[in-house]
Order: sequence, then C-alpha cells, then structure tokens
Amino acid sequence: MENKIDTKLKKIFLNVFQDLKDADFYLNKPRRDFENWDSLSHLQLVSEIESAFDIRFEMEDIIEIESPVDFKILIEKKLNKNK
Repeated sequence: MENKIDTKLKKIFLNVFQDLKDADFYLNKPRRDFENWDSLSHLQLVSEIESAFDIRFEMEDIIEIESPVDFKILIEKKLNKNK
C-alpha cells in the first residue's frame, strides 16, 4: 500500500519522465534504469519535490541521490525534523 509520500513522489517522477509508464515506476528503481535521468532532470526532480513537500535539500544530499527511494528517505527525514 502506498502512503502519501510515495504517491506524491510517483506523480512527480511520472511528470518529469513523461515516457515513464506508471507500471514501470518503483521506489528502488536505480537512476541508471531511468532512460532520461540526467543532471537536468535531476535538478527538476529536486525542485519539484522541494516545492511539493515544502522542504529544502542540502547539496550533499542532492548529489548522493541514486533512486526514488533515496528521495523518499530524505523527505521523511526533513518532514520528521520539522515536526
């Protein structure tokens, strides 16, 4: 069962990677398996995720992201920190 973070994250990924089919998205999918995940789409993901969750990532965190689950972990850390 997906939670709200998973659902929002999936929606953002499907928006950024418009060729990506819903069924082909999963949280542990490595960056290399996304056809168009380059530096530009990486920044677009960061920007849209920061906006959607009203958070800001640190540069060292952004550099280390290699899959959607990495974003999820960071989002959860940021949201729990702000409670």
